[in-house]
Amino acid sequence: MRPAFAVSACALSILLSSCASHSESRAEKRANENDARNAALHWLQLLDSGDYDEAFEFEAQDFRMSRTQSQFVRLMQARRAPFGNALSRKFIGAAHLERFVGAPEGNYERVLFKTAFERKNPTAERVILIKQPIGWRVIDYRIY
Repeated sequence: MRPAFAVSACALSILLSSCASHSESRAEKRANENDARNAALHWLQLLDSGDYDEAFEFEAQDFRMSRTQSQFVRLMQARRAPFGNALSRKFIGAAHLERFVGAPEGNYERVLFKTAFERKNPTAERVILIKQPIGWRVIDYRIY
């Protein structure tokens, strides 16, 4: 029951915050959401395959400076490896953000998935990305 509550709470949070920005057209918002979702899926697939070195390279460069590649690899090995392989992943929703705690104002997208792992009940994965000239890049990742 608890994982379902966490997923529901995260989904509600995304839906409520999606009203925060009215400056973009609906088509622009949809395109940004789709591009960010695809980038988040690509990054999560790198984690799924254990390619943590490449996942590190896919993070936003500004945020990579806060840790080394070997620190990132150790963190992901500790955070993801114990769950085993991802068995399924379902997109729940996305929300545009202009502010994210500890980061300057920018063009952010919060993407939420419901994921089942070999050794963890279905849970929520949240990926926060920032739009950069080279495309969407990851700045934060959480498993609930």
